[in-house]
Amino acid sequence: MSKKQPISVLGVRRFGKTLGGLSLVLAAGCAVSEMPEENLPAEGMEEAAAQGGKPVFTPAGDADQRTLAEAISRAHIAVNVEALGLESVEDIVVKRVRIDELSLAHTRMQQKFKGVPVFEGEAIVHLDRHGNLSDVTDGFVKHIRRGLSATPTLSEKQAIRAALDRYVCESCITAAPEVDLLVMRHAGEDHLAYRVKLRRIDSTRDTAMPVIFIDAHSGEEIHRYDNLQTAQGTSLYSGTVTIGTSVSASKYYPEDLTRKVGTFTYANGTSTVYRIADTDDVWNGSDQRVVVDAHFGASMVYDYFKTVHGRNGIDGAGGPTAYAAANGGAGLISSIVRYSTAYNNAFWDGTKMTYGDGDGSTFAPLVSLDIAAHEMTHGVTQYEANLTYQNESGALNESWSDVFGALVERYVYGESTDTWKIGEDCYTPGTSGDALRYMDDPHDASNGGYTSNDDPDHYSERYTGTSDNGGVHINSGIPNHAFYLLAKGGTHHLSGVAVTGIGADDAGKIWYKALADYMTASTNFAGARQATLSAASALFGGSSAQYTSTQSAWCAVGVGECPGTSSGGGGGSGTNLLTNGTFESSVSPWVLSGTGALYTNNGNYPQSGTGYPYFGNAVSVSGSMHQPITIPTGASPTLTFYLNVTTAETTTTTQYDQLFVELRSTSGTLLKTLATYSNLNKGTAGAYAQKSLSLAGYGGQTVRVQFRTTNDSSAITTFRVDTAEVK
Repeated sequence: MSKKQPISVLGVRRFGKTLGGLSLVLAAGCAVSEMPEENLPAEGMEEAAAQGGKPVFTPAGDADQRTLAEAISRAHIAVNVEALGLESVEDIVVKRVRIDELSLAHTRMQQKFKGVPVFEGEAIVHLDRHGNLSDVTDGFVKHIRRGLSATPTLSEKQAIRAALDRYVCESCITAAPEVDLLVMRHAGEDHLAYRVKLRRIDSTRDTAMPVIFIDAHSGEEIHRYDNLQTAQGTSLYSGTVTIGTSVSASKYYPEDLTRKVGTFTYANGTSTVYRIADTDDVWNGSDQRVVVDAHFGASMVYDYFKTVHGRNGIDGAGGPTAYAAANGGAGLISSIVRYSTAYNNAFWDGTKMTYGDGDGSTFAPLVSLDIAAHEMTHGVTQYEANLTYQNESGALNESWSDVFGALVERYVYGESTDTWKIGEDCYTPGTSGDALRYMDDPHDASNGGYTSNDDPDHYSERYTGTSDNGGVHINSGIPNHAFYLLAKGGTHHLSGVAVTGIGADDAGKIWYKALADYMTASTNFAGARQATLSAASALFGGSSAQYTSTQSAWCAVGVGECPGTSSGGGGGSGTNLLTNGTFESSVSPWVLSGTGALYTNNGNYPQSGTGYPYFGNAVSVSGSMHQPITIPTGASPTLTFYLNVTTAETTTTTQYDQLFVELRSTSGTLLKTLATYSNLNKGTAGAYAQKSLSLAGYGGQTVRVQFRTTNDSSAITTFRVDTAEVK
């Protein structure tokens, strides 16, 4: 986008597209002068989308609404290319548009560089029900080296050979390698790389799914990790239950055609999968119990996700299917039992669940309700955020599987102290009362863990080595304990932070929505905190008890600030009444509306950190940002914030463009204009001045703190706000 030519309203080319009766107006070919690094929004776009103030999206949405959401999202990316670190809007492709049960639209985008997909280069554009931009989950890889060649020197076959040469046992590979070309940033360097996926499913302790990245020019190895997503135990046997079966030629099979789940067996081998038959449909043989547990578990997991979250199968579309059903029916979501002999694990391999029988000492057969949920949730994660299975994103992958393992067990059997134990029945079957992991107390050392205190439950204790794929199981205790505190409440033993529990039902809704709509492949612990806060805000509101407890839960385990605090600590009796006044990672729970109010999480002119909201930044726009606060009775707090104003206006006498700082009621009625700033307050980009405004006289009230802008049609003024506090 050029920055050399001036822009006027008449100078903006427009085109219209009618979707479902709604005329969408998008800006195209905008030329900009005097524009800071935050780029011009598609002027007029949101107002057109929010035509008449009526919602343009409805729950679940239809094809026209998804097309509209994609168009608005693309337009936002198009006019914010530089701020997002992209070369061109052509650098993104839309992977999926989802309109959720709240009528909010979420457009997932994949970054490309010169036509090649970028590893972990993803973003999600979030729109409210009126089509207004509410937030962006930005996982784009910024400013990829322009001189990087996107034409590989090596062929795919040469890359596979390079990967096999670097693997410890080429003859152990049990399937043909898979390979794709991508751009990867690793250790600060950008590479054109082949991602070579190997599969070693051989029942040994070295069973693995190595992913090896080979430089497409030099043939050198860049990085590797193991993508075999293991459960590491649990077998909560189900007792006498009802399972769905099918009949064919007077034989019954554990193949439920309604739920589309089926259970098969390796018969203690590792390669051939067999169907399982019974003659009377009474599955009571000693050798059938493993089958019953696995099949019942898969069925209950399907029911939980369908009933509680409205999800149809692991991939959301009734699949993925691996093997055909009785009567020549369609494929089924498959569980396969009796993998190898004495195999102490279970795993999700990208298409199905596989369970070992255990060795009878370390593990009993690894089939159960919570392990089925754990494995199937790895699949759900694959089809949603696709969290990379290493380091913090991998620990989140494991933790989310543990969480939904516990929630499915609770859904079927009700809640008990065992709900929050992982592996309590199949781990060391000769020892009662122990478990492999403990969500309520990751420091429980009865099983001997990876650290001196067993597994960490606070970010300060996190494992930072390379074992366990960078601690995917070890560090899962941190988000596991955050979820437990959110659901049940309690005080963290190390941080001393007390959390008010909201119940497992609401906590589960937040965790699921965060995974489905706000997390990307590279999400780390800080990103997961923000994703769950965004989910809590969408579901329950930014001032809700659920939102506040979510903040507290993450703060308790050492991730992010507690409610009512700032990066510099509390004030005004130690308490900042605003949430996220530093605007880092996201603008939530502040609410943006209009085309004149925007947010960047990686701007060039912050007062501190990297994120901040900005207002104006275009001609003929208006917009606002607000957040509700409750002022204690008798208190007379002060609103402080930093303000930077830049403008193309040349007048020294007339306020053409203005920023109003207001107090409003929770319904939006103006109570008081605290201050007005304008183009006359101009300075240089990044030169902030601190402002202090009294809120005396509003003690005992819940009010909105609001920033509101109006810009006229002559020249651009930009107002940047950062580090806001009410103390």
